[in-house]
Amino acid sequence: MAFSFEELSDDVRTAHARGGEAAVKTLLAETIRNAEAMQAATPADGDDEIQLFEDDTLSIWRCRFQPDVILPPHEHKLKVMIATYGGTEKSWLYERKDGQLVETGTITAAEGEIIELDKDAIHAVTGDGGKPSLAIHVYFGPLMALSRDLFDWETGAAVEFSMENLHAMQKPSDG
Repeated sequence: MAFSFEELSDDVRTAHARGGEAAVKTLLAETIRNAEAMQAATPADGDDEIQLFEDDTLSIWRCRFQPDVILPPHEHKLKVMIATYGGTEKSWLYERKDGQLVETGTITAAEGEIIELDKDAIHAVTGDGGKPSLAIHVYFGPLMALSRDLFDWETGAAVEFSMENLHAMQKPSDG
């Protein structure tokens, strides 16, 4: 049977209802072992970020990040699990100190790996290694219902999170 993102979304919801975050992580780890089928089910073109599901407890997205662009620092206000099934997703992590953004490190998730960011995380993200990253992002709450911020690269000033602002504030990467 062919891989289906709709079926994965249903499976994540069931796992979460039955066993919480640990069950979701186990399911994601099993699922990304079949990276080739997931990649085959991912269109080569179209939107890079596709919302698969959202309710009050979960938001599930299929994300592709391009290696030639870094999306600006932003917050989610929710814990997130990122299960990479193609390429490598790289994040620069930040903290806000005295109104400024301070880089605190980087984290990557290569194909077959899962990383978690806590609800207070601020990160900028790109596809690393010269090709797009492909990942399932599972947020533990209603991501699109929240008021969130982007952060100016230079000043650290908070800017309303919108897709327009996200794209306006992205910067080129040497990918």
